[in-house]
Amino acid sequence: MNLYRLIYSSYAKSDLEYHDLKAIMQKSEKNNQAEGITGLLCYGDSIFLQILEGDRTVISKTYHRIALDTRHHTPELIECIPIESRLFGVWSMKAVNISDLNSQQVRNLILKYSPSTTLQPHTMTAQQCLNLMQALAALYDKAA
Repeated sequence: MNLYRLIYSSYAKSDLEYHDLKAIMQKSEKNNQAEGITGLLCYGDSIFLQILEGDRTVISKTYHRIALDTRHHTPELIECIPIESRLFGVWSMKAVNISDLNSQQVRNLILKYSPSTTLQPHTMTAQQCLNLMQALAALYDKAA
């Protein structure tokens, strides 16, 4: 297997609601588990930032399917690179809604890795996005 990590961002449709996020997560967990995909989905400030890990062909097909989803728009591929091991291997897909976390801690983390206090992946490097996602996952685990 060729193990890869794909990072992308997109903008949520203006009418996206909490039940839409739950539906995305339930379907993602089911599909990704069957396909051997792991990763993390972050949502905040009407923006999605997602990491997919798995076989290159499988994550490529998954990304193309996601890009066609009408609940978001303007998907931007940030990075797709080979990796030695998974960083999010225990999650078929975990979602972090940054509004569910301590707002000051989240703002501090976002500011640590970006020029803003709001989630704006288009202003960040792939490594900054990855670092932010790892920090948010740790913060989410601590809060749970």
